[in-house]
Amino acid sequence: MVPGGIRMDYAKVAEYFDIAVKIALKIKAESQGTKLKDFVATMQSNEKLPSEMAKLCEMVEEYSKQFPTIGFEKETMTYYISKSL
Repeated sequence: MVPGGIRMDYAKVAEYFDIAVKIALKIKAESQGTKLKDFVATMQSNEKLPSEMAKLCEMVEEYSKQFPTIGFEKETMTYYISKSL
């Protein structure tokens, strides 16, 4: 039998969500208003946020590389097509 489905560590996924929510709450606290445009403006003007978001992105990418998906290269997580097709 070939098992299917999604394999994931829910504790790890929750950790990434927690980090993302904390970043969002930080942006919201610094925002001058309550609208999306205020949130985006604050996000774009804060010099520290890009590095925090990039670090989270890198963490998620490194974690996700453990779980290869059919049709994707594990090392780069890029789509490939078999040359035999």
